[in-house]
This record gives sequence, structure tokens and C-alpha cells, in this order.
Amino acid sequence: MDRDVVVTGIGMVTPLGMTADETWEDVCAGTTATGPITRFDPDEAAIQSRIACEINGSLAEQTSNDRIDDRTMGRYTQFAVTAAAEAIADAGFDPDAPSWRPSRIATSIASTFGGLSEIEAATGQRPSPRFLITALANLAAGHVSMCFDARGPNRSPGTACAAGTHAIADAVADIRTGRADVAIAGGTEAPITPLGVAGFDAMRALSTRNDVPERASRPFDADRDGFVLAEGCAILVLEERSRAAERGVTPYAAITGSGLTADAHHPTRPAEGGRGLQRSLERALEDATLEPDAVDHVNAHGTSTPTGDAREAEALRSVFDTVPPVASVKGALGHTLSGAGALESAIVALAIADRTIPPTVNYETPDPACDLPIVTDACETSLDAVVTTSAGFGGTNGALVFEQS
Repeated sequence: MDRDVVVTGIGMVTPLGMTADETWEDVCAGTTATGPITRFDPDEAAIQSRIACEINGSLAEQTSNDRIDDRTMGRYTQFAVTAAAEAIADAGFDPDAPSWRPSRIATSIASTFGGLSEIEAATGQRPSPRFLITALANLAAGHVSMCFDARGPNRSPGTACAAGTHAIADAVADIRTGRADVAIAGGTEAPITPLGVAGFDAMRALSTRNDVPERASRPFDADRDGFVLAEGCAILVLEERSRAAERGVTPYAAITGSGLTADAHHPTRPAEGGRGLQRSLERALEDATLEPDAVDHVNAHGTSTPTGDAREAEALRSVFDTVPPVASVKGALGHTLSGAGALESAIVALAIADRTIPPTVNYETPDPACDLPIVTDACETSLDAVVTTSAGFGGTNGALVFEQS
């Protein structure tokens, strides 16, 4: 059995907005969410990078979501439950209605750090009985399944910065193979904690443009000096195309291909020439039965790291004879780790539906090592096929192909 998969619902919780519409509007406007860290005192953590993309305030207060429970849900889980509620409503589903068939609903939500802030808060003391259910990385997927009565396949990939893409690819496979009819899929992360920031800071992976945070994340720019850590979540509702048609729902886009590979090279450095990511892209296009020259736009991983961006540029040049317009939204949203691939998948679906390529914020000085056609201003154009890329520590890669539905 092989069934077409479409995106019918989108939910987002990001530093730019508590909904998909708010986030998309600001991304297209070229707004950046980067600012000074306020969730803890950087001086006490002895870190050099003092900037991040934070979500401020209480989610329960900002969203009026009565499903959020501070006692049993970690921060990263609260993001996921909030975004899932929006995505399910956006898709026109009511989990209390007879048309919601619980045993046919999959949940695939990535998180690598899970409840890192909850873990840090419990360190050195006897944990509460609720500690593990706020901290374990699979509890975002678990709580979403419980909140919305989704009893089909349930998983939580922890494959670092490619995990959100992997979660969506796995959910697509659930529907294609008949394991599920509908999937709640995405990624969530809440890593802005003393340990989370200090870990990347110690590796010198983060930007230290503390005096001008709004200019810190600059994918593919010659003056990039590291990424900006971010928190957030995106959830997509995926379903089999004919089911969406029966419901009278217009999809945002179709997901027609995925490719997953490993570099088998180094714990943190991408393979020379971006070979692992290159193979991931090639496999995704093969899965979609699409030639490279049919792709209209690449939503790049583009983290703003010196080596990562250069390797990704090499991969793109290897796959495409003429690289299509490239953009990275990490200049606006920062790097949400396991949430990144999901957020960028949501952005791609919205880009196809709205016929708009969002800008790459802070791209000003071309880098010969990143010789790509970078989009710097939002532009309206027809998008028949778009690819999005992800890569993570451990040499793990992922790519997805989205097409007009």
C-alpha cells in the first residue's frame, strides 16, 4: 500500500509568535527574535554567548490553553501541546467527534533535550514523583497523544538537529504504509537553560555578537560566527490525500519524498563536501520521482556556523546543476535543534500555499565558500516543488520534498 500524504494543519509556538500565522507574518517581514537571555543569569553560568531566541511569558496565560498542566508537563511539552491544538483545529478536526478515529491517529514528535530545565531544577535534590513525566524526551509525544486521544503509532526521535525532519518522515511512512490515516508530527525543544547554553558555548558553536543580538544569526553570510540557540515547536497534521478530499479540506502542500542518511564521519563536523547531506537530498528527490531541476526553492538548514553552512553549500552545488533560490529562516528564528526541521517544514508548507519565499535575515556579505543564490527579501513566486534540509550531531541528515497539493 502506498498513499499520498498531504499537510492539512499547522501549529507553531515560536519566539516570533504563539501561532503559525503570527510566526509566518514576522518571518516574511524579516523580523528577528534574537535578544539578551532572560531565562537565567548568563554571568552565573560563565558563558560568552549571552543571546538567544526566547519565548517569553506563560504559555497558559498567552494561549488560554486549558490542557497545559505545569505540574505534569515540562516546558518543551507545553510547546507541543499548544502547537498540536492549533494544528488539529486548523486541519478541521475535532478529537471528540466520531470522525476522529483514535486507533488510526499517529503521533511523531521529536525532542532531544526534553525537559532540560526540569532536569537542572531537580539536580542535587530528591525529585518529585512527577519529575520523570516532565523530563523524559518522549513525553511531548506522550502528552499530545493523551490530550488528543491519538492511539496509533507513537514515537519521539532524538536525532539532534535533524530530529524534527526525521519525525515527519516517519509519520509520512506511517500513512503511506497504512499504519495510520492521520499523523500529528513535528518537533519541540526548550534548551535555553544554563547547561544547554553552556554546552554549546563551550564548543564555541554560538554567536557572541552580544552587543547586536539582532544581527547575530546570519546564515551563509561571510561574517557568521555561530548559531543562536532558540526554543519553540511546530506541529503538522498529515493525512492521506483522499481522506482530506472526503472532508472537503484544502491541503497546504503534499510531502512526496524523504531521504535519511548518516555521514559516518565525526560527532560534530559534517562530512567533507557535505556528502551525507547530498545523499539525503538525492534520496528524497528519488523518493519523490523528481528531477533536481524541477525544484523551485531550497529551505536550507543554514545554521550560521562557519563549517556547517559551507558544507551545506557544497552539498547543494553537488545535487543541483543550477541551485534554485535558497533561504534559511534561522536568521529570524534561531536554531531550535529538534524543533528546527519541523519549524522549517511548516514554513515550507506555508510558502507553497502563500506562493512566497521568506528572506534570509542578516545575509549581507557573500562568502565564496557559500556561493548560493540567497534570498534576502521575501518574494512572491509560484512554488511547485520545495526541498528542506536538516543535519545534526552524530552526522545524521534528513531531507523532505514538498509539492503543490
